[in-house]
Amino acid sequence: MTSPIDPSGLGGTLADVVAALGRAQAPSGDQEEQEPPIGTGEAADGRVRVRAVPPGRIENLEMEPSVLRLSGEELAREIESAVNAALADLQGRAVATAGSADLGALTDQLKDIQLDAQRQFAKLTASLVEAQEQLTRRAGDR
Repeated sequence: MTSPIDPSGLGGTLADVVAALGRAQAPSGDQEEQEPPIGTGEAADGRVRVRAVPPGRIENLEMEPSVLRLSGEELAREIESAVNAALADLQGRAVATAGSADLGALTDQLKDIQLDAQRQFAKLTASLVEAQEQLTRRAGDR
């Protein structure tokens, strides 16, 4: 007779997946907490400067007084150019920061978890087959 099926083994497998994903998302212990990326942009020969922060907000806009001599249309184009440059810089920095996760280690951990889950399911299936056979034998004894 086999031992009762332990469903906690299957739940443990799912807990392992969640833990592995959590470790991949958390900063590693040997790195300091990363500062959020900041994007910067300039226009009008550096007389218009913009700083952008996640999730795509303009944190700072600086204009030298000489830029106010431009027409309203020219000034608007220069500000738009600086803002777009800052947002593009922010996007590039955010992608670089997000891409630094160690996906190779996560893949290896998930492969190990998958193999363990396959063993657990095989054990569960074998126990169910044996239980069914025992029920069939008992029904035949009556």
